[in-house]
Amino acid sequence: MAKRPNYGQERAERQRRKAARRDERLAAKAERRDRNRPPGEDEGEGAEASPSPAGADVTMPADAGAMHRLGQALAFVCGPDHPATLAVQRAVESGGAEDIARARAMFLQLGPRDQRAALAIAAAAAPSLA
Repeated sequence: MAKRPNYGQERAERQRRKAARRDERLAAKAERRDRNRPPGEDEGEGAEASPSPAGADVTMPADAGAMHRLGQALAFVCGPDHPATLAVQRAVESGGAEDIARARAMFLQLGPRDQRAALAIAAAAAPSLA
């Protein structure tokens, strides 16, 4: 009697190899991401609410014009109903120290990418001094 092939084992072997290739791809992708990450940036977007090292050197603008531009940039980056956007807009309207402190705290709770994007947009919208 001829020996019948065991197709179930071959299928399991193919699936194991496929999973191993996927794991290798994901590991290589994570390695590239870590290599391209600027030093001091948090590991994940959903990190703890504590300020990140990248957010520690971010300063909130002091004048009302810069705060207004930052509020517009945050509305673009995060959305007009986002708590950080609303806090910055309220700080612009009132100009109170507690509102500015609250807006700064909300801004620092954003992820590093959102912070950099909003600051870059606000800086690009700034009137030139030349």
